Amino acid sequence: MTGSSTLIVLRGNSGSGKSTVARALRAQYGYGMAWVEQDYLRRILLREREGPDGVNIGLIETNVDYARAHGYHVILEGILYHKNYGEMLQRLKNSPHGPAYFYYFDLPFDETVHRHATRPQAQEFTPDEMRSWFAPQDLLPFVDERLITQDASLQDTVNRIWADIQLLPAHEHLSE
Repeated sequence: MTGSSTLIVLRGNSGSGKSTVARALRAQYGYGMAWVEQDYLRRILLREREGPDGVNIGLIETNVDYARAHGYHVILEGILYHKNYGEMLQRLKNSPHGPAYFYYFDLPFDETVHRHATRPQAQEFTPDEMRSWFAPQDLLPFVDERLITQDASLQDTVNRIWADIQLLPAHEHLSE
């Protein structure tokens, strides 16, 4: 696979629905779409605490760039705080690999707690811990992020992103 690739960045607070949307987008597209999860790289692979100089920042960028350089469309998903990830996200936006679309899940804290309670990892952290991470309106200054609000259903969100990026599901599939 080579050629132009699309980057879809899904940002927002914990429990806002980013992973659910990423999973649905990739399932609809099929093979040829990579999903780079901030949580997996930072919390699982590296077991690293959040911070402005985190090793995960470069690892995220490397994974996104590598996949795009090999023709994969990429969904980058995570909290991705502006203060810690902004410079890296700006570099990804300016990448020569193709267009980048940014979405910010703009939900009130109470809604993120409600959604968190339905997730498999609901027992991994408490609403009080979530409150300490909550960063409302953590928008990036270098791009007009499209807002996803609490009233948007999963299907509405997926449909909106497909309409924005105008990416057709893959016809040529990689072998498993």
